[in-house]
Amino acid sequence: MKKNICLFLGLVFSLFSMGLSLAAGMPPEPPQGLPPGSGMPATTTAVSATEGDWTFKIVTAGDSVTSTITAYTGKNKHTVIVPSVLGGGKVTAIAAQAFGHHNEIAAVYVPDTVEKVEEWAFYDLNTATIISFANPQVEINGGAFMSSGNAVLYLPAGTAQKSADGKDVVTDSTEVVSVVLKNEKKAAVAGGAYLNIGAAGKENQIAAADIIAIASGTFAQETNQENGAAVLAFSGDDYKVTEQKVVIADQFQNIVSSDSLNKTFRVLTKEDAAHLNQVIASNSAYSEVKNLFNFTEGYYLNGNKVTLDKDIAAYDISTGEELYGPNHTANPLPNANPNLHYQYVAYQDKDNDGDIDVLYYSPYRLAYTYGTVNIASDNANLNGLSARTSLNPNYLAFANAIVKAKGSSDDQVYQQLEANTAKSGDKIGAGINQERSVLWADDYGTIKVDHLQASSTSAGNWAKMSYESGLSAYNTELVMEWGMNAVLYATDGGIVTAGSLNGERSSIYANGDGANGVLAGGAGSKAGTGDAKSDTAKVYVYNTDFNLEGWNNHVADVVYGGYAYMENVKAATGKPGSYAVGQGSALANDFGNGVVDAKNFHATVYGNRSAGIYVIGGGVVTAKDSSFISKMDAGLVVASGGTLRMDDSQTTGQIAFRNRGGVTPESTSVFNNVSFIADKDVTGYVTGERAAQAVEAWKSASGGTALSNYMMSDPAMTIGQLCQNYGISQDKVKTLLAALSKTAGKAYTEKTLLRNSILDNTFYNYSAGQYSGDTDFTPIPYLTVGSSFGGLTSSVFEFEAAGVKLELNNSTFKNNNIADYNYLVASEAGSAPVLQFTQADVAGIIWNEGDVTRAVEGRSADRSSSLTVHFTNSAFTGSFADGYNGLWEVAGLAYTDAAGDKSSFNGNYYKAKANWKISASFDQASVWNVTNDSYLGTLTLENGAKVQAPKGSSLRMTVDGRETNIEPGTYKGQIIIQVIKNS
Repeated sequence: MKKNICLFLGLVFSLFSMGLSLAAGMPPEPPQGLPPGSGMPATTTAVSATEGDWTFKIVTAGDSVTSTITAYTGKNKHTVIVPSVLGGGKVTAIAAQAFGHHNEIAAVYVPDTVEKVEEWAFYDLNTATIISFANPQVEINGGAFMSSGNAVLYLPAGTAQKSADGKDVVTDSTEVVSVVLKNEKKAAVAGGAYLNIGAAGKENQIAAADIIAIASGTFAQETNQENGAAVLAFSGDDYKVTEQKVVIADQFQNIVSSDSLNKTFRVLTKEDAAHLNQVIASNSAYSEVKNLFNFTEGYYLNGNKVTLDKDIAAYDISTGEELYGPNHTANPLPNANPNLHYQYVAYQDKDNDGDIDVLYYSPYRLAYTYGTVNIASDNANLNGLSARTSLNPNYLAFANAIVKAKGSSDDQVYQQLEANTAKSGDKIGAGINQERSVLWADDYGTIKVDHLQASSTSAGNWAKMSYESGLSAYNTELVMEWGMNAVLYATDGGIVTAGSLNGERSSIYANGDGANGVLAGGAGSKAGTGDAKSDTAKVYVYNTDFNLEGWNNHVADVVYGGYAYMENVKAATGKPGSYAVGQGSALANDFGNGVVDAKNFHATVYGNRSAGIYVIGGGVVTAKDSSFISKMDAGLVVASGGTLRMDDSQTTGQIAFRNRGGVTPESTSVFNNVSFIADKDVTGYVTGERAAQAVEAWKSASGGTALSNYMMSDPAMTIGQLCQNYGISQDKVKTLLAALSKTAGKAYTEKTLLRNSILDNTFYNYSAGQYSGDTDFTPIPYLTVGSSFGGLTSSVFEFEAAGVKLELNNSTFKNNNIADYNYLVASEAGSAPVLQFTQADVAGIIWNEGDVTRAVEGRSADRSSSLTVHFTNSAFTGSFADGYNGLWEVAGLAYTDAAGDKSSFNGNYYKAKANWKISASFDQASVWNVTNDSYLGTLTLENGAKVQAPKGSSLRMTVDGRETNIEPGTYKGQIIIQVIKNS
């Protein structure tokens, strides 16, 4: 019997040529182009293709061939040269999200062939410093650089463009560097002319040799004898790519669809598994996550171990041929080594007994071409919002659900449903229990449950997903996008409704990587046509409690035009005293435009970088009669110009409102009757020297300081299991436990839970850093030391390398820090915010950091902050500080600042210098009660505005050193207002 199954698997292997070379340790590289289809091409065709790290769309119109880049999947290159030719066609456009989420990129060079750049094309390049375009007329969509706040935009000298997506155009210190191309249609990949950033000492410059190095295809390198220019002459056949047409045999038409052929399948002997683990461990692209892989002998579906039924049948989906049938008995494993790894398959468990009864093998690769539409909706926030029509099939390949509705005719209604991803629904899904939803509505399907009791214990191993997807390297950011899932999941126009305002209260629990409460994304294939059942993917939740304990678990997240509505909802993400659940914001807008509307929504979030609300770019979040509390971050975060609209609500955090991701002056968020509270409550968290000692103990045992989020996301993870996962010897485990016990002041064993232990502080490494004596959560207001972000100020409003406009109407503001740290506004690291206070009573320090050299999101640079504040019918009790000017030394405070010097000032940890870029205005009905010496660059006082000294003191104003009366008018220069105690 072993011979039979071996023959079967060998036959499948030979038919589809999809074997995994264990010597290489990775899925096979895709062939040039895609498998040929049938029939004559139309006059104009658009076909997807992949070459190396590039996925692109080839558009052929007559003799014209152009390419649009849809995705860059590289991981290790700090300087990326975008090809000017892909698949024999000039690269003329870069699509939305093509370069999304690459925190390893420092510079991107775009050739002169590129004419258009879509929105979100360079989204979230955290460490990029250079984005260079060689075409002076390139059309750059607004929003192209969202959340890439540190990148500088370069265009050739003489360009008429002055700015794009909020970035000023820089033309200085640039030069054109190029390689001449011959016979471009024969090139798979080639580069032409680029704008090199050639300033003296500038990092990430490029030369002709770098451009030549990206070439792929048959070519000869030549030199132009007249000018010495490099020339690449391509030869051979023209590059050919034909659209992949998925053919499904007639007998399977109603059983398998093309989009269900998205799983991987592999079989491993004991020897194969051991060798594969060794290959992964020695692979530099995956070695850092080698401990997340533990392949043993058996069969694997999407990297998860599964069982095959003894009467398994397998078919070629395209021909209908039975490759292995029920007349044979399949032993658990073959004797021989078939080395099989298939992309892609579908499967069935007909009798739902937990093993696979039927496998459908496909010779086709996953193709992904999405449309971009503007949503037409009765919802004012959704209407006109740009959306993707569909989500990436790699994204959906790891999704599953207990209840799924697919297609516009699939409507499912339940009055009551109790479901657990580890127990309910199909047994294979329950057994795997990974990236699994409870309710999933796809392709305009709808699901409605009046009373839901749902539990999801999904544990998503993103390293495995990256590997199974065939990525050339472990890429957390890309696989985050693919691996996101939710208890309530709506994709491509699907609609999920859970709970009833008048019914029994529903509850949802989840843990594990990416196990959100709600996720909605993709408007659907019919979006914008008028024929769609829904204007976009939507989830509605009423009268429900959420408890989410995993990593990156949002209560509601919307992507690519998705929508969520939440009413009468209470929620918590993370665990009190645990740092581990990073980025678990309650309401979020990730990876593209989307809208969340919340009413009577109340959330507390506990993990690092976990905000009550996180809204980015074109996204909109509204909240009414709601409250948001963040223990380890800001109550509210706006990034890259996202929009917040709040009424009759409250927000509390170490920072009440935070803005990051670039200066976007056209972005305006509006707050009516909102309470903003800055409150540092770190009760139960490990800080200071105890945190540092725990980090050192772990470093000594494991060889590094990082703990993978996959390990930290499981609330049941023990220190013993953690050490086993990292391959730590028993002797080192004993030493580690002894060290941790001593630091914790109580006995730690291998059964001690990782979460809430003193090791819990290591993920993001926030609490132990370079500031000696004191750390994040001591008298220094707030320092995210060790993260990719710089030092922040525990302020009511904090801006880091960012700037939006805030309209603050009839709202209240309170900083619960002691008086020396009563920051109201902090504009830092090159920020330029505008705040409009109307009918408000405001108190505290308004601080502009000034001019400084400091690192933000991984990049050290010269930065100059500014700050504009308007007061209308309001009272301000406080002062304006600029650099050190207006700050003061605090008795008993001593810390080491970023320059390594001892300091006792209540701020300015980076030794910024005043730049006199604070602008303040007071209308006729406003008053400024001056509490401390203040420093401004512009001051406007309307007739009737009052500027008052503290009781027992008087005020003295100088402008550029000249004493000036304080009276109505506009003053500009170095403005100093001193508080002088009366004798």
